[in-house]
Order: sequence, then C-alpha cells, then structure tokens
Amino acid sequence: MIKAIIFDFGNVICRFTNEILIEKIGRLTNKTKEEIFELIYKKSDLQIRYETGLISSQEFFEELSEICGLNISYEELKEIYSKDKYTPVEGTKELIEKLQKKYKIGLLSNTSEWDFDYMIQAAPIIKTFETITTSFGAKAMKPSQKIFEDALNKLKLKAEDCIYTDDILEYVEVANKMGIKAIQFTTAEKFESDLKEFGVELE
Repeated sequence: MIKAIIFDFGNVICRFTNEILIEKIGRLTNKTKEEIFELIYKKSDLQIRYETGLISSQEFFEELSEICGLNISYEELKEIYSKDKYTPVEGTKELIEKLQKKYKIGLLSNTSEWDFDYMIQAAPIIKTFETITTSFGAKAMKPSQKIFEDALNKLKLKAEDCIYTDDILEYVEVANKMGIKAIQFTTAEKFESDLKEFGVELE
C-alpha cells in the first residue's frame, strides 16, 4: 500500500537555471559566460563538495570568490547564486495539495544550503512536507543510495510503501532498484495519470 509520495525539486516542483548566476558574475568580472561556466562547473568540484555538505557556506563563498575573481560580500554572492533561479512547474503545487489529503509527502533533492533558502521562497509548500532530505544535509548526492535511505528513514517507511518522482532517469532507476516505485517526471498532468495507475487516490 502506498503511504508516501517523495518529490525531487528541480524541474519537478520548480524549474531552475544557472544562466542568471553566470551572467551576473560575468558583469562583475568581465569574463565570458563560457569562461565562468568552465571555472565553476568543469574545472572545479566546488559545487559538488558544497551540495554534498563537505564544505560550509562560508568556505563555498571564499572559494567561489577566489576562482571567479569576485570582490563582493557574502550576502551579495548568496543572492547572485540563488535568487531568481527558480520558477514553479505548472500543476505540481496543486497536485501536491491533493496528495496531502491522504499521503505523506517528502522532498529528496540534490541542493546546497544557499539554494535551499531560496527554494523555500519559490515554493513555500515544501515547508508543509512531512520530511525533507537534502544532499547537503544527508552528506550524499543522488545517485547514491544513501540519500534515498535517508528519505525512507525520515518517513519511517519501507521502500515499497513509497513512490518517488524525478526528472532524471538515472535517479529513477536507482530508486526502482531499491524497491521504491519510481516514475520519471515530465509534467504534473502525466505524473498524476501515472499515480492513478499505481492506485493512488486523488479525489
């Protein structure tokens, strides 16, 4: 029997983009978008270490400032890094509200401490979820099974009692191998249809 629905955040609850971050840093440093992308995402493992909780927000601020040649405050860089990154995915909030009437709702997201603060602003509904699992909190990132185990432990449920949805097929496959009923997310409408096939009650 299904007792909980676990949601990924990016491109499921909200879409996200790093273009704004790259553009803003470019204006502050006179570097091209390509140069900034290479510095942050290709030549450094900084973001991975931060999203896995291996370094603090202060350490992330210092390292990001150094590799990009930035001379701005902690709060200024935090805002540049996360603000305006997220826009709601049509229909997901309404679907979650339906599901909350009968099921536990959990969040399972690869994210950082800075981003999580802005995720809550973009989608306040996640504050009503029974459980929240983040990669920086669990000290593990998808596709590691450890982060899925963290979500199950917080819900106090067996894998077979849960449905998980994510836009990334690799993560869906890991969840399925663990016994979680996992569905790749494309649209809220399609996910609602998929849930009904699993016997989830939405009325």
